[in-house]
Amino acid sequence: MAFEVSVCMITYNHAEYVRKAIRGVFNQSLDFKIEFVISDDCSTDNTVKEVEEEIKNSPSNVKVNFIKRNSNVGVNLNFINALKSCQGKYIAICEGDDYWVDINKIKIQYEFLKRNPDFVLSFHDGYIANGLNLTKKMILNSSTKKDLNFNNLITVGYTIPTLTVFFRNVIIEDLPKELYEVTNCDSFLFIYISQFGKIHFHKEIVDVVHVYHYGGIWSMKNKLYQSIESYKTYKLTYQFFKDKRIYYLLNNFATSIIIYSIKNKNYLLAIKYYFKNILNILVYPTILKIFLKKHMVYISKFLHLR
Repeated sequence: MAFEVSVCMITYNHAEYVRKAIRGVFNQSLDFKIEFVISDDCSTDNTVKEVEEEIKNSPSNVKVNFIKRNSNVGVNLNFINALKSCQGKYIAICEGDDYWVDINKIKIQYEFLKRNPDFVLSFHDGYIANGLNLTKKMILNSSTKKDLNFNNLITVGYTIPTLTVFFRNVIIEDLPKELYEVTNCDSFLFIYISQFGKIHFHKEIVDVVHVYHYGGIWSMKNKLYQSIESYKTYKLTYQFFKDKRIYYLLNNFATSIIIYSIKNKNYLLAIKYYFKNILNILVYPTILKIFLKKHMVYISKFLHLR
């Protein structure tokens, strides 16, 4: 491959944040040349102008490849095409509204994967910002702060923050068609990558920032929407992997949908996913115990809201 490391950044209407995101990449302390792929999905604000101005300050060890799309292709296709453009042996991801503070982030993750060939991906924690206001709140809960593997991702559904990942470039030309169809493209991608090795958690890296703002593709959605889209994502994940343990996650997300639907008094949607859960049990009877335990939760929510 042409580079040791590629940094993949997608942008869409990130004019307010993108310069900080780019500077976080430029400030990385490295003694080798890296590739920096920035792919803009036909932003309607000044994102392109902001990127063009900032990349004029590119350091000598960063080769920038700025892709400007003439039409909006959507976040998944923009992300996948940007990944396919990366020529590095390893890939790091940072979206245009997030940013890195730790100047040794890439170095630490790169050196770890080089030393440990049985690991394919590493990640870490970070802080959350509300718009431009940094908070002391961390992204991860304590249960996720550990090494993971494929089995963990398909049964527990741990969330790996996209701006923290660093992985071996196992991206192939013919990626699963499901990757193009899911809403949670990054979740599916990390499960796909985890087929090829273990996942390491770096407790020593925390200085990165994930920004929540109104224009965020995911953060602006409500919990019911997120649960429905997550259910669809793991249904497609099962379609590709054919591993029935994924039904643990389908059961969990269906339960969330039922609860949020009852809260919103959308009883038809609650009934729909109740019966989806019954069908899931027919496919994977192991989740029957979990399903029965949830009944008290459903009844409690329903009676409380009547």
